[in-house]
Parts: sequence; structure tokens; C-alpha cells
Amino acid sequence: MASILETNSVTKKFGGFTAVDNVSLSVNPGEVRFIIGPNGAGKSTFFKLVIGFHTPNSGSIKYKDQNIEKLKLHERINLGMGVKFQAPSVFSELTVLENLSLANNRNNSLNVNDLLNDFDLISEKNNLAGDLSHGKKQWLDIALSTISKPDLVFLDEPTAGLSVDETKITGEIVKNLNKQGITFIVVGHDMDFVKQTATKVSVLHLGKMFIEGSIEKVLSDKGVNDIYLGLS
Repeated sequence: MASILETNSVTKKFGGFTAVDNVSLSVNPGEVRFIIGPNGAGKSTFFKLVIGFHTPNSGSIKYKDQNIEKLKLHERINLGMGVKFQAPSVFSELTVLENLSLANNRNNSLNVNDLLNDFDLISEKNNLAGDLSHGKKQWLDIALSTISKPDLVFLDEPTAGLSVDETKITGEIVKNLNKQGITFIVVGHDMDFVKQTATKVSVLHLGKMFIEGSIEKVLSDKGVNDIYLGLS
């Protein structure tokens, strides 16, 4: 199966510090790929490389076999990618419905009412987005990144600040959207969310790819347990 996203020996340096060190990653269509690792592992920098906030010092990034490492974020989005940042980036002065209408830029989009129902926003569709709870702002932000039915969506810490119940609902929403044909790459550290949602996991440590595989393989690896406990 041809990969939808592939990074080949991507490296990013800031002065003398190497934040991402020779990382190669291949994500197939249909995956919910999680990128995890302890603080300082390079997850955030890698996320910014693949969405276009940073340019790698070396290596390549391909989306559907097209080199994109020199493209800006909006150019990558136009190719059929969606992005949700850690902090909700909704338009607070617009209603929920207006936010979704603004983000819907493709003909082959998801049904707005279905999205509103899935994200428990139907009763608040005419409310200002700024008046939503933190959890519902996170859900609206995920809806904004997926409404145009991009082929690949990047989610950065999508459950940050959510309750246990809200996190479980978010996991079910992501799995449902995945069944509708959206591939996900998720940066996160909530292991319950990872276990619920991931089809494959990549672990970064000190800027390098440490291990990849199923959630069972990754969590049973002694080295993974050591780095999360600070033993290496």
C-alpha cells in the first residue's frame, strides 16, 4: 500500500541543538497514527515540520508522493490536509454554524448536521463559539479540521484539558471519522486515549525514532517504559 505521508531522514536543528534527528516515518491511508514520547522528545517540532511551520535542515516530506517540505501550511491544506492545533483556534465572535460554514472549502464535505450531532453541538449551533465550554471548543476545532473531509488530518493534543468522559467521546468521534475515510496523525500523551484510538504508534525520544508498532508492542517494550519513567 502506498503511504499517504512519508518523511525520510528529516532533521531540524536550532543553532547547535538537534530537535528532530534523522526521523523517517511512513503512514498508510486509513491509519490513526499516534506520535508519542516524553517531554522534549521532539514531538512538537516534528508536528510543525510536517504541517509547514518549520522547514527541515535536511530530509524530505512527501504527501501522496509529492514533496511538500517547502510548501507553506495553507498550500498543504489545499492539497487535502487538515490541522488542529493544541489550543482551540475557533472564531470566537462567530456562531458554531458560521465557523463550520467558513471551514467548509470542498465539495466532497461531511454533512454539517451529522457533525453537529456527533460532536454534541446541535443545540448550540447558533451560539457564539467563544461561549462554548473548553471541551466543546476542542470538539468544534476537530470538526473544523475535518468538515471538508481532508484525506489526512493532524491533531495536536486534541484531549488537552478534557475530562475523562470527554476524552472517551473524542476517541469515539475520531474512530468514526476514520471509518469515513480520514487518516489521522495524532500527537498526544494521554495513554488511555492512545489505547482507545490508535491503530499504530510511533515513539520519539531525544529527537529520534525510538520504536514503532501496535499499541500492544509499544507499551510492552521495556525501553518505552524506561524513557517514560525517566530511566534512560
